[in-house]
Amino acid sequence: MDTLEVIEQTSEYVDVKHPVIVINGNPLDIYLDQYYPDHHFLGLVPTVTEWSSFKEELDLLLTRYYSEQENAILPILMCPDDTDLMCTVIVAEVTKNDKEVIWSKIGMDMSELGIPFNYELIGTTVNWLDLIPELRFDK
Repeated sequence: MDTLEVIEQTSEYVDVKHPVIVINGNPLDIYLDQYYPDHHFLGLVPTVTEWSSFKEELDLLLTRYYSEQENAILPILMCPDDTDLMCTVIVAEVTKNDKEVIWSKIGMDMSELGIPFNYELIGTTVNWLDLIPELRFDK
């Protein structure tokens, strides 16, 4: 079983302590960088709802994080520059059952959100990072 925790620490581009997703002892941005060192994943930060400046983004994040659906595409990391969902967004394909939460795939969202931005489209077009193994967490 893989481990997932959230700790408070600084990151590559954010000098103040903030929540950081840690997978099997590695911050998620570093974990992804180990598989894809040329993709500039270092420094990406969690999609923390307190950082959302737009109500539509907050609504999407809360809906997806607290969804009762068995399957969802969950935004997990974003660009630290603007801390919004309009730049680099890393998503996980998440499946939940009674005992575990499974991140079957992780990828870069490539969805065209249009103008005005339709955040519900996040996860409709994803460049899946095939080198990243499936992750299984105890619920």
